[in-house]
Amino acid sequence: MDIFTHFIIGASIGEIAPKDIKNRHVIGGAFALLPDITNLLLVHPYLGWLAGRTIPFAYAEDFISHPEILNHWTYHVWLFSHGLIFWLFFVLPFWSQHRAAPLAILAYLSHVLMDLPSHSGIYGTQPFYPFPLIFDGWFDAWLWGPLEIFGSVIFCSGIFLIIRQSRKYLKWESEIS
Repeated sequence: MDIFTHFIIGASIGEIAPKDIKNRHVIGGAFALLPDITNLLLVHPYLGWLAGRTIPFAYAEDFISHPEILNHWTYHVWLFSHGLIFWLFFVLPFWSQHRAAPLAILAYLSHVLMDLPSHSGIYGTQPFYPFPLIFDGWFDAWLWGPLEIFGSVIFCSGIFLIIRQSRKYLKWESEIS
């Protein structure tokens, strides 16, 4: 899935959260992006360099042209950040540390769950990394062009607006005065 859609879904989860959590939309969006930070900082620059890009940042087709990225350490860091072991050791311990922790954890999990159907073939999601159990998705959203990404963003923005409207009527017990 593209990073914009991940962010909007995370912000939607933030909208569902109690209103007394400060910056709940930002927390939801940021934690929904968290698994792909390694992709943006490590995988794309390395693969862009490998593909000979002037600005070393990979295009989607570079993943098809250079499957050797699967054997590079940067790709394994990406797999690790999408795995439940990462979630278990680096995210779950904060569950009771902060009021926004459940929101952050749900937003993080939304990313992994959205990647399950949207990564296929050799680039399928491995939520139990380092164990080689690959979930083969139904389509490859990471190969989408601008039109498909725009459509996904519009659709998910509509979901966000529906949730925002619903929150006027649906309140947490702590919000009822």
